[in-house]
Amino acid sequence: MKPTTDNRQPTTTKIGNFCWHEVTSKEKEQIAQDSKKLLNEFASKLGKIKFKETHFENESGTREEGDGWTTDPDFREITFANAPFVEGDSIVAEKGDWKK
Repeated sequence: MKPTTDNRQPTTTKIGNFCWHEVTSKEKEQIAQDSKKLLNEFASKLGKIKFKETHFENESGTREEGDGWTTDPDFREITFANAPFVEGDSIVAEKGDWKK
């Protein structure tokens, strides 16, 4: 195998009938072109969809008040039991921690 510009050997792995390898700059350009073509075709087809946009309006502009719904009485207990850190009546979580 011919070394790459940063002196690393290209990696090739055979999986089934497919051969994984590091993507060359030419392949990256082809992938970018194919992706752009695919997205443009999809956007074009979406633009051809005709639909009637509707929404609900009542005379007062607000919804009627109701009793809401009943939740499972154990919901709070189960939720707090599953939370990694609870402080008083609140679940404590770091912003963005769920993204990890």
